[in-house]
Amino acid sequence: MPSTNQSKLSQPRAPWYHRLRWRFERGLGIFMYWLVRKLRRKTALNLARTLGALAFRMFKKYRLVCLDGLTIAFGDRYSHEEKLAIAKESQTNLVKTVMDFLRFGMYSKNEFLGFASTVTGRERLVKAFEKSDGGVIGLTAHLGSWEYCGAWVVAEGWNLSAVGKEQRDPGITKIMLEQRSAAGIKHIPRSRRGNLELVRALKTKNTILGLISDQNGGGAGEFVDFFGVKASSAKGPAFLARKYNVPVVPIFALWEGDNYRIEILPEVEVVRTDDEEADLHENTQRFQKVIEDMVRKYPGQWLWAHRRWKTRPEGQPPLHMH
Repeated sequence: MPSTNQSKLSQPRAPWYHRLRWRFERGLGIFMYWLVRKLRRKTALNLARTLGALAFRMFKKYRLVCLDGLTIAFGDRYSHEEKLAIAKESQTNLVKTVMDFLRFGMYSKNEFLGFASTVTGRERLVKAFEKSDGGVIGLTAHLGSWEYCGAWVVAEGWNLSAVGKEQRDPGITKIMLEQRSAAGIKHIPRSRRGNLELVRALKTKNTILGLISDQNGGGAGEFVDFFGVKASSAKGPAFLARKYNVPVVPIFALWEGDNYRIEILPEVEVVRTDDEEADLHENTQRFQKVIEDMVRKYPGQWLWAHRRWKTRPEGQPPLHMH
């Protein structure tokens, strides 16, 4: 059997242009981390708007990916110009989200709470905890600022454990984990150890397990309708809610100027019958419908640069052209 070092040496090296892009992303991330901590918050967010608009103009590929998604989701409901405007808003909000996130280590609990200019539905989360023997699943999406959503939850006095994906570059991952930790968010890695922590969170009172559930689920996902089109979707939230009998409450943090609007929606009724597969499908569909409704309500705040319908059911042609 070859040694670990031999295995690493035998792995094909990434193309030079990928390596160049990764180095650029690392350098840009470290520079932005340094820069935004030197600026006032308002100045940093204004800069984010400028950079978001500039990036939208510069990176044609991402524009086209956004337009693909908007066309799949909405068809001809919006004109080409309207889709461009939504895509530009999406990219700008993404940069704003990153900029504010990189400042998390500078904010106090009261500052985090003060950034929420509007909060609706808090009582729904309180009620969910009252009925649960353990924790609550907080269902959310790449809508508005998912990072601030977690920070607000902790500032309000609840515990939050969130499953996170590591980035390609360890340095960028380190910065991300530091900012989440500074906000009081407990990171759960995608690993066997992480699975144990995930179950522990579900069994712990006053704890929310945050699950971002709006991206392509790949080959292991469940195909359900998303904007009327079959989309591979993560089965994890449905599996966990059914197995551990915990409430599922959708929580979103939408941009409202330079502040946020927290929307906590009614608890999603989880189907629990003797047919586990049917339950997983139905519950996954219910969760995706909640997310779809929010994206329809705030289309400019969703991450359209993601190829949501990339994985297709067997025999079906690809939908994303870029």
